[in-house]
Amino acid sequence: MNFPFVNSCAKWWSPEGYNNPDAHNYRPGHLLFMYINWTFTGMWSEVILTFMIIYFVLMLIFTLFLWVAGNAQPACIVAAGAPFGDNDTEDATRFSDAFALSWTTFTTVGYGMIYTAVGGDFQPNGPGGKLETEPHHCSWVVTLCTIEAFLGLLYAGMCAAILFGKVNRV
Repeated sequence: MNFPFVNSCAKWWSPEGYNNPDAHNYRPGHLLFMYINWTFTGMWSEVILTFMIIYFVLMLIFTLFLWVAGNAQPACIVAAGAPFGDNDTEDATRFSDAFALSWTTFTTVGYGMIYTAVGGDFQPNGPGGKLETEPHHCSWVVTLCTIEAFLGLLYAGMCAAILFGKVNRV
């Protein structure tokens, strides 16, 4: 029988696989590999422009996720001290609030004007003085923001490494 996971682990445990740096299964994506190689040979302005384009595409993807999350559970995102969507009547303001949360989370700036709800933000606002949204309903919004912050750190590190590599070549 062929068990791919066991076979790949066996390479690490065998003396041949441990001593051979090429005996691993990591194969980077072809497009990512081509892009990173291009960044070392491309012009500075082109590289910076592609960094900005990738940044805004990632921001828009996470903005859409946060906009959906804010519309589904408004109490999970706090914008200017009120639940998501309470300060407006238009979707444009909700989208801009989601974008503000997205870029402050991705860059780890965190101004505090918009954030995911914490325990003190949940006030009895439902019928009978009960919570309309329980705090555990917001764990997927917090998880989404955590993933976004982690990817933001990875992206900043990748951009810094590429720029450092370009400077070393000059």
